[in-house]
Amino acid sequence: SNAELNTNEEPPSISIQVPRGFYIHGPVGTGKSMMLNVFYEHAPTHKKRRLHFHSFLLDEHGRSYHVDTDKSRNPIIRIAQQVSEEITLLCIDEFQVTDIADAMILNQFFGELWRQGVIVAATSNRPPDALYEGGLNREYFLPFIDLMKKYCVVHHLVDRNNLGDTDKTSIDYRRVRSGVNDDESNNHEKYPSTTNEQPMQLQVNFKRTMAVHRSHSDIIARFTFEELCTTELGSSDYSAIANHFQIVMLENIPHLNLKYPDRARRFITLIDELYEAECCLVCSAVDVPDRLFIGNSSEEDSGTDSDKSTTANDNGTALSSLASVRELSFAFRRAASRVLEMSSKSWWDEKL
Repeated sequence: SNAELNTNEEPPSISIQVPRGFYIHGPVGTGKSMMLNVFYEHAPTHKKRRLHFHSFLLDEHGRSYHVDTDKSRNPIIRIAQQVSEEITLLCIDEFQVTDIADAMILNQFFGELWRQGVIVAATSNRPPDALYEGGLNREYFLPFIDLMKKYCVVHHLVDRNNLGDTDKTSIDYRRVRSGVNDDESNNHEKYPSTTNEQPMQLQVNFKRTMAVHRSHSDIIARFTFEELCTTELGSSDYSAIANHFQIVMLENIPHLNLKYPDRARRFITLIDELYEAECCLVCSAVDVPDRLFIGNSSEEDSGTDSDKSTTANDNGTALSSLASVRELSFAFRRAASRVLEMSSKSWWDEKL
């Protein structure tokens, strides 16, 4: 019920002086992750942790939690208290909110971290006020936004050579590095497209493994899009692949659309995990990265919030149930940028 959802109170003022963290947002490819990495490496504490948002949300804390008004029984609060005993600095890359479950977990979890004096540093494509924009029951997430702005310095990373910075006009330095400009739709370097087919069982965690049917020398693995993105796989599976193989080949990437948003989300998560592990990438797809995701920008951006809660899209799905569409669109721009960089000659020369 709404009464059960509205259990997120602002944490009381902490009794010790704790520096504010930061929240850097801006378009893809502008150096947010690089800055977070540099900060993390040089932060003068050993009690720190850096996670990609997918790993943080799906692997570390899962989605099986429930809101409990009794804090002594609330698993989100308990885990936040355990984390605060282990670290004083938490760095989260590519922060995003796509559904009400995530929103409620984040609200309680980070509220408790801040109450315990943990410093949070985060990056995102979206400013705090635009997180979970248009989402179902977003009013219950608004207290988290206020807390984020209270405990973190918010900074918009802009290109100083282009102070009119927007997602469409900002420089994507991954593209610059990969040698792909706005007029070029593809990197024309050719790489080997075959592997020895040697089925293996890849350890995902202590409880399960996943089959890798085409691999060679623990260096290169070959998958189809259907194998990785249309089945019930998640960030832990993709992380296992990314951390085991240096080169990943992904075949038959289709156009991704709002009819099957889970496929798009899995693809984005896969690319993020491969990028975090600095893998080299070979892809075959129906189109260039920038045109793989087919969204309707006019549908995403038009109308008021009240309109969005009642209007249906072409598939007959209420837009309130597609509250993550806008976040998905932003996340896919990041994925397209990373695909270009990971498949570029400069990336391969550096990583191999």
